[in-house]
Amino acid sequence: MSFDTAFYHHLTNAFLGAAEALDVKPDGNGRLAMRPKGAHSGQLWKLVKLGGGKYALRTAYLDDCFSLDVFSKGQNHFPRLAATGDYRGQAWTLTPWGDGTYRLTNDSTGLGQSLDTTGDTHEPILAPGDQSGQHWMLTPARKIEGHAAIPPLDPGRNEQPNEGPTDFANLYIRPEGVVRAVMIFVEFPNALAGAASPADLARHLLGNGMAQKLFAEQSHRRLALDVTVEARLGWRKMSKDTVKYTTHNFVPHRDYIAEAVGLFSADVDFSNYSLVLIVTPELADLKGASAFTAPKGSGATAPSGEIRLAVTFDGSTHKERYTTLVHEVSHLFGLPDLYPATGSADDSKAGCWAMMSDIFHAAGFLGWHLHKNGWLDDSRKAYVTGDRAGWSATLHPLSGTCGLSMVVLPIDDAANPSKVFVVELAQTVLGTNGEYFGEGALLYTVDATIPTQQSPVVIVPRKSSFSPVYGNLFEAPCVSGDTVTHSEGKASITLTVAQRFGSSFEVRIDYKEP
Repeated sequence: MSFDTAFYHHLTNAFLGAAEALDVKPDGNGRLAMRPKGAHSGQLWKLVKLGGGKYALRTAYLDDCFSLDVFSKGQNHFPRLAATGDYRGQAWTLTPWGDGTYRLTNDSTGLGQSLDTTGDTHEPILAPGDQSGQHWMLTPARKIEGHAAIPPLDPGRNEQPNEGPTDFANLYIRPEGVVRAVMIFVEFPNALAGAASPADLARHLLGNGMAQKLFAEQSHRRLALDVTVEARLGWRKMSKDTVKYTTHNFVPHRDYIAEAVGLFSADVDFSNYSLVLIVTPELADLKGASAFTAPKGSGATAPSGEIRLAVTFDGSTHKERYTTLVHEVSHLFGLPDLYPATGSADDSKAGCWAMMSDIFHAAGFLGWHLHKNGWLDDSRKAYVTGDRAGWSATLHPLSGTCGLSMVVLPIDDAANPSKVFVVELAQTVLGTNGEYFGEGALLYTVDATIPTQQSPVVIVPRKSSFSPVYGNLFEAPCVSGDTVTHSEGKASITLTVAQRFGSSFEVRIDYKEP
């Protein structure tokens, strides 16, 4: 027996008739009830083929992250929504009774128990027999439609890097597949390495593999950063003291990279790598780490070819987390700085919630940057336009593998926006106490016309606050019962968190389009 999986269905039974449909109780526990039939997301069921004639049953309310399962209490078995997984209780078989209705059984309780409703409370339950409550009708309710695609933001005359489309053709490398990098080590007449071990320093900068792990997890395995550490070649000495080098202006930065690469060109074929990482001893002061990006034909010269993408480190990074490397390498993928040029992470309007804002506390990237990097499936993000009153959705963690995770709404031109609202679930931040903190729905704006280091991303906080442990705006997300309202020009948004469901949150959005 095959069903039209392109539609949501209402599930009604012969006992209660067509006026009562199977629904999900809005209490965050995944329990079911029979309710008057209507266009409610908890009553819209889709059948997902599992193979072997079996189906998973999921709702528009909780999306693909939750499936109909069975739990037991004593001798009784009750259906409820639970996190989707490879569980026997989530594999359902629909068998025709022969009267136009179906019997619903699952692999956990077997063919001897089928979905029923009790005679007194009408509570859904699994029970034996051939009762009218076990005769289910599946009525197509509406077609399952994908989410509208997010249009690219118009940056106007704002130069790269910005929050608009990334120039992968001429300036940056696309963060997908295997991206190969090589790490080399240089010292200076006034800043010698001494007994410092290049291999130990490499392990510190990469966090013993945590940098590669973070990129793999945040990209949902779309990116593998492969770093060849040339520790065997040891430290090689630059010709001048550190004060003679500048790594924060394009031309002198390029010259510095060209000289450093030249020291290793007899032993390293740099054409085998997309990125070059240049590391210095602890005593070397180059005013911090810096990313180098050059258009084709304008990079640093090397015997094995042009070097267009590089990160230069200095002694300050010996004391910082591996997230310094993650942040700087992300510039080579085209992501801008979110902190202000005249301030620090503690002054950032993006707060502690973004890797491109606060390397000291952030544990991941904003959803917008996952989208910009091509790391978030289309099914997990939505572009919502037109005035909305009480529009609702269940948002799921960005780090997960299923369900809607990010909602984008235009602030200016809906067809060609340059600025948008974004709603997503916050990823936790890391405190200086070694503990992770933060949960809930995060609201922020993204403006492609604002340059890097001038706050192109601005968090709209539930509460503005600062913590020396967790960073700026650490109490920004909304949890159950919280509401935040914000206006930009003629556009306005009110975000309310209705309830929590495991690690997911149901949000309601009231939105007025410009």
